[in-house]
Amino acid sequence: MGLTYRRFFLFLTVFACLPAFGAANWRQPTADELKMTSDPKAPDAPAVYLNRDEYMDVKGHYDRIYARIKILTEKGRLQFSDVEIPYRAGVLNVRALEGRTIHSDGTIIPFTGQAYSKELVKAGGVRVMARVFSMPDVQVGSILEYQFELQYDDMWIFFPEWTLQERVFVHEAHYHFIPYPMDLNSSNLLMVPDPQGRLTPATRLQYDAQLPPGARFQDLPSGTDLVMNDVAAIPDEPYSPPLSSFSYRLFYYYTGNFSAQDFWKGAGKSWSQKVDRFATQPDVIGRAVAGIVAPGDTDDQKLKKIYEAVMTVDNTAFSREHSEAENKAEGLQVKTAADIWAQKRGTPNEIARLFLAMTRAAGLKASAMIVTERDERVLNANYLHWEQLTDEIAIVTVEGKEMYFDPGERYCDYGKLHWKHTQVLGIRQTDNGTEAVLTPAADYKDSVVERKATLQLGPDGKLQGTITLSMTGVEALRWRQVALRNDEEETKKRIGEELQTLVPDGARVKTTGLTGLTDESQPLVATLEVSGSMGTATGKRILLPGSFFETNVRPLFPEDRRENPVDLHYPYAVRDQVKIALAPGLTVDSLPTNAQIPFPKNADYIAKYGGSGSVYQQARLMALGKTVYSKDEYPELRDFLQKASAQDQQQVVLDRAPVSASAAGGSGTNQ
Repeated sequence: MGLTYRRFFLFLTVFACLPAFGAANWRQPTADELKMTSDPKAPDAPAVYLNRDEYMDVKGHYDRIYARIKILTEKGRLQFSDVEIPYRAGVLNVRALEGRTIHSDGTIIPFTGQAYSKELVKAGGVRVMARVFSMPDVQVGSILEYQFELQYDDMWIFFPEWTLQERVFVHEAHYHFIPYPMDLNSSNLLMVPDPQGRLTPATRLQYDAQLPPGARFQDLPSGTDLVMNDVAAIPDEPYSPPLSSFSYRLFYYYTGNFSAQDFWKGAGKSWSQKVDRFATQPDVIGRAVAGIVAPGDTDDQKLKKIYEAVMTVDNTAFSREHSEAENKAEGLQVKTAADIWAQKRGTPNEIARLFLAMTRAAGLKASAMIVTERDERVLNANYLHWEQLTDEIAIVTVEGKEMYFDPGERYCDYGKLHWKHTQVLGIRQTDNGTEAVLTPAADYKDSVVERKATLQLGPDGKLQGTITLSMTGVEALRWRQVALRNDEEETKKRIGEELQTLVPDGARVKTTGLTGLTDESQPLVATLEVSGSMGTATGKRILLPGSFFETNVRPLFPEDRRENPVDLHYPYAVRDQVKIALAPGLTVDSLPTNAQIPFPKNADYIAKYGGSGSVYQQARLMALGKTVYSKDEYPELRDFLQKASAQDQQQVVLDRAPVSASAAGGSGTNQ
C-alpha cells in the first residue's frame, strides 16, 4: 500500500455526495505481458507492477486504489497472492472490492470470494484493522488485477503520505489528489491546528516530495497529478534505516500562514506548556517525593530512588490501556502527574512526565524532550507535522552534567535510553524555549552479553554441561519486556529457542533458571542445560567447532554491494568463555590460530584458543562501537564481519585414542 493516513482533522459539517465506484475498469493485457517470464528492467524480480494507480478525492471522501501485478516466480506468487488492506476501524470502510487473475494463456478467473478482517493495532483508543483476501488460482505467469475504495464519512478529512516505491519494480504509476477547497469565504472552513494548537483556517496545501528521476508532477485545477515510470523497488536489505524517511515519497499537509521555523518554534512552545501543566508539583507530588528520598541523599541518590519508584507504576504499553469510560467508572482522571501517581497507572509519556514532576519536586533541574523512534522514522523538519514526534524522555542535570532518562520504557536502565531513542533528532525544553537537538549515542560498554559454557564431551561425542548467559543493557531490556507481555516460563522458553539457533547442530539447550527479571539495576542471568552431541568423527580424529556459540551464525551481509545505509541499531559487546572437558582418550591435536581483527574506531574482534591435556578452552570478544554506516563505509564493515565470521568457523582437531570401557567410565565403546 502506498498510502499512509497519518492525521485527520475535524472540520465544520460538510455535506458531500460520494460518487458510485461503478463497474470494474479492467485493462486488457498485451500479448507481451501475457507471455512475459522475466523482466529485463528488473532482472531476477519475483514480480513487477505493470500499473499502480491511486486516486484520492477529499471532497468525495474516498480513496481509490488500482493495481496490476505480473507474477514471475514462485516467490512472487507467494508474496502477492494475498492482499492486505489496512484501515482505521470506525473511520474508514473498505468497499467496492473487485479482482481477477489472468493466466498466461489469457484465461480470466474472477475473484468471487470474501475478504475477512483482522486486527493489526489497538492502542490509545485507535484500532487499526485490515481487510484480507486471496486472489483466485494464482500461478507463475499470472497477472493479478484488483481495485477497491477506502471511504470515510463527512466528519473526517484525510491527506496522503505516499511512499512511492513498492517491494518490486513498478512500470507505471499514477497518483492523483483532489484536496479539500480552502475557501475562506465559505461557511465550511477547513480548520487546522496552528503551532500553539489553536484551530485556525487552512490557507495552503503544502507537500514534501522526494520524487524518482523522470517523474511528472503537475498542479492542475482538478488537483495535483503525479505520473512515474520505471520506479525501482525498495531495496530489500537487512538493517536499513526507516525507509519511509529515505525512499521516494510525496507527503501532503494543510497549513496556515506560518513558516517552517515558526511552526516548530510555536509547536514546541505549545507542547512544552502542556508538559509543564501536566508535570505540576501540587502537594501530593511533594509529599510522595518526601516519602521516597531522605534529607541527606545526594542528588544522584534522590534521582535513583525516584526512578525506581516511577518504574513501579503500571505501564499500559506493556499491560493494557484503559478507556476513558473505564477510568470514569473507577473514578479516575488523568489531568496531572499527581493523577498518575495516585492511580499507579499510565501511558509511557504520562509516566515520563510523572518522573519529570517528581524530579523537579526533589529540587533537581529537569527538562522534557520528545523524539521519534529510530526504527520507524527520522524527523523531517520540512514536513510540518508534530505527530512525527511520539515518545517523551527526560533530561536531568546531576552535579553539573546532563543525564538522559527513558522512564516510559519499563525496565530501561537508570540514566540510559532505549536504543530506538538514541542518536535521534527531537525537540527539548531549554531555559530559552525549545530547540531541536540530537540525543546521545549509546556506549557498547552499557550493553554486554557474557556467555559461559562449561561442558563435558564423551568419547562417543555425547555432550552435557551448562551455559550461563548474563546480559546488561539492550538485551536485558529486550527480554524483560518480553516477560512483561508474556510470563517468566514463556520467556525462559524463548531464550532457549534463540540460543538453540547459535550452538552446534546436535547440541540441545534448555533454560532452567532466570534471575534479575524484574530488577533493571542487576544483570539478567539465564542458566541453561546442555545435552545432545557435538563433533564430526573422521577416522581417529574428531572435528569440533572452534566457536561454540557462533558455529551456526552466518555473516550479516553476504552481498558485496548495498543500496541503503546500514543501521545496526545499538552498540554492544559479547564475551564468550567456553571450557570443554574431554573424555579419556580424547586430546587436542590442533587449534585455530589466535586472531585479532581490528576495525579502528568502529569495532574489535579477538579470539583465543587453548588446549592442555584433556581440556579445550576458547575465549572470544566481539565489540561493536559504531552502529550507523553509509554506503561508502559498507565495504569496510562487510570485510570486518566476513573475517570475523570466517574465524568463527574454524575447527578444533581432537585425537581419539583407543580406551577401555572402564577407563571411559562405561559410556564409550572399545576402539
